Amino acid sequence: MDSTTLDIAISAALGIVCIPCGTFLGLIPMKADQVTTKQSRASQMMCFVIALVFIGLLIAERDLETWAIVAGLAVGFAVGKIPPFHQWALGKWPFLEPKKPAGKAKRVKKAKKK
Repeated sequence: MDSTTLDIAISAALGIVCIPCGTFLGLIPMKADQVTTKQSRASQMMCFVIALVFIGLLIAERDLETWAIVAGLAVGFAVGKIPPFHQWALGKWPFLEPKKPAGKAKRVKKAKKK
């Protein structure tokens, strides 16, 4: 299959757009109990949109563009998991901070019977 200039341009654009998406996915917590509601909604919506575009490109048999999406997400996720960048981003954007653990439930003493 011969790639045209338009195919390469679309692939590059999709790859560049998917890098920040992968970075966001790399910056949010991996454990489900640490993810806030807003983070969960944002990641679900973003993944849904990416999946729709990816499946549409697969059906259209646009292999170069689908690989660009996968590569962009992988590169972005790897960047998001770099420890110094991860710490910097958590300090810069409070939205990315993990959910604060709820305090342990206090034990209630039973009332004495009279």
